[in-house]
Amino acid sequence: MSAPDPDERERLGAPVDAGTRLFAIVGDPIGHVRAPVVWSALFRRFGINAVFLPARVAPARLDAALAGLKALANLDGLMFTMPHKVAALRHADTLSVRAQRVGAINLLRPEPDGTWSGDNVDGAGFVAGLAADGVRLAGRQVHVQGVGGVGENIAWSLAGEGIAGLTVCDLDRTRAARLAQRIARDCGIHAADGQLDPAHCDLAVNATPLGLAPDDPLPFPVDALAPGTVVADVIMEPMRTRLLDAAARRGLKVHHGRNMMNHAMPLAARFFRLPDGQNWNGGALQNRDWPAGEANA
Repeated sequence: MSAPDPDERERLGAPVDAGTRLFAIVGDPIGHVRAPVVWSALFRRFGINAVFLPARVAPARLDAALAGLKALANLDGLMFTMPHKVAALRHADTLSVRAQRVGAINLLRPEPDGTWSGDNVDGAGFVAGLAADGVRLAGRQVHVQGVGGVGENIAWSLAGEGIAGLTVCDLDRTRAARLAQRIARDCGIHAADGQLDPAHCDLAVNATPLGLAPDDPLPFPVDALAPGTVVADVIMEPMRTRLLDAAARRGLKVHHGRNMMNHAMPLAARFFRLPDGQNWNGGALQNRDWPAGEANA
């Protein structure tokens, strides 16, 4: 059998060849995620023969799907979005400290010995995005709405940034109360479960799925928030959710969900053992030096 032509992919303008490495993001729904286009565009920009694929998997079929994906010898990593971040945990043989703490993963990679390692960089990426956006956390009162996989991670990461206090709210009151107790004990800050108190909130974070659909209700009201309050969302598409639009109309500073993804990307790239020295940040696609048309290729 003859060896494949190493230049054929570039000569024909094909996105893949027999040597292409695979990454995938697993979720349900999957139509709102930007990871496939952003990561694949950066792979192309940096000359890496890899693609990032969307994988829509219903919760009931997650175990079967992951068993098949993990059997692919050219699969170098998986990313997880809602609602799989907690369930994916059982497919990791080893976990980072932060993944152990929050009980959820958004990254999974194969190791040379055949085992799989899991990590969760949502919270770290969210905090880095806030810092890049000029949002100060030290001494602030913070509210996180929704403490599923991403919300719990964000709450833990914010608690480690010198905030004055934290409230968490979730449909599962027991989960929220348990999280608040653990954060208060381990981080030494005032943490409680409860509804958003607009009189005592400097940063209000939506970590629920509300906002993915245009007719979703607001996760929390913004009418009574003080003028200096920052309203943040974790939803990436649409970039301006109903919540952020409502907050912006009130003149509040808004922080969109793409910031979290952009600033978590360098952490994920390091986890996936991608080449150092590259600008693994989705924001790079908006740089002026990006060749015309290439971002949409």
